[in-house]
Amino acid sequence: MEFTVTLVQMICKEGNRKLNFEHAEELLKDYKELGGTQFIVFPELFAIGFRYEDYEQQGPGIPGPTSEFISRLAMKHNSYVFGTDIERGETRYYNTLIAANPSGKVFATYRKIHPFQNERSVFDGGNSIALMECGGIKVGVQICYDIRFPEVSRRLALEGAEILIVPGAFPDPRSAHWNTLIQARAIENQLYVAAANRVGFGFDKKTYFGHSQVVDPSGLVMTRRNSECRIIQVTGDTQMIKSVREQITCYADRSPTGYERVEWFRE
Repeated sequence: MEFTVTLVQMICKEGNRKLNFEHAEELLKDYKELGGTQFIVFPELFAIGFRYEDYEQQGPGIPGPTSEFISRLAMKHNSYVFGTDIERGETRYYNTLIAANPSGKVFATYRKIHPFQNERSVFDGGNSIALMECGGIKVGVQICYDIRFPEVSRRLALEGAEILIVPGAFPDPRSAHWNTLIQARAIENQLYVAAANRVGFGFDKKTYFGHSQVVDPSGLVMTRRNSECRIIQVTGDTQMIKSVREQITCYADRSPTGYERVEWFRE
């Protein structure tokens, strides 16, 4: 099944949803509805950023202004739109992804399972993975640091995911990690990985390198890695998954019973 992914590689102004929404819409003026099911993906916390003191002042974006923005964009562009913002929990926040369908309905959510280091002072981790069907295509989602945990993407793949969507906020100097992890997840699971990363400077002097990209099931990077503020559009076809898995039969050759037992040897 044919699809188009549009990655919105953008600067994120900390604590200023209005400006970030305007910037996103300006970038999407170049949006073209290409083949098949349409997907639009924003970087991690694209609307609010990581300056924690903004959270109490601005309040949650999900449900709230970010949910409304994503719903409106989905209808406007006849697309499935994926974005993350803060969601209030019982005592802290969740870093939550929502997906809206082309009718503007928010039909799926995912709470980031693995907050990164000091993020744990503000965020609780989610307790479930998320798989969704979008226009007949099975889509798995992860958020940024989650991509370092291969067991999550493997479970999504075993459940039938054909595309893995990853909003990220990876800063320098970890571009080699980002590029390698995305490519590895695609190769080992033989599916598409579409990852959107932010660019520009954070409030804490971090620089974000972009490199938003789509990798196909054979491991081919389908986009030019760059640090420009822009949208990146790629068309793919899920039929390729079947072809790749027939050539290199990793799924047919799995031996789960052999993975359950660890035999220790000591001198």
